[in-house]
Amino acid sequence: ALLTASHIVRWADDPKQRLNPRNGLCLAKTQDAAFDRHLFTLDEQLRVVLSKSIREHFTSETIRVNFQPFEGRPIQLPNRFSPDPALLGRHRDTFSRVA
Repeated sequence: ALLTASHIVRWADDPKQRLNPRNGLCLAKTQDAAFDRHLFTLDEQLRVVLSKSIREHFTSETIRVNFQPFEGRPIQLPNRFSPDPALLGRHRDTFSRVA
């Protein structure tokens, strides 16, 4: 109940990717909201990279519990439909501009 299908490239940004199963990640709702707002991304090795703005809030218990433990760690890949590296690259590009 706490997991959601998160889009790597948002629906509004690229309608052609809406139904692409490789444009998705299974994330907890808190992480989904942060990923959608580019507060974190995944590097080329699928490790979690936190933005400067989220780092500044590590004193917050929510940030410390929900994000800090995962920084630098790779995500667990699904059995099918691994995330598309090109779409993750697009997410990283936006992340680097807004982070």
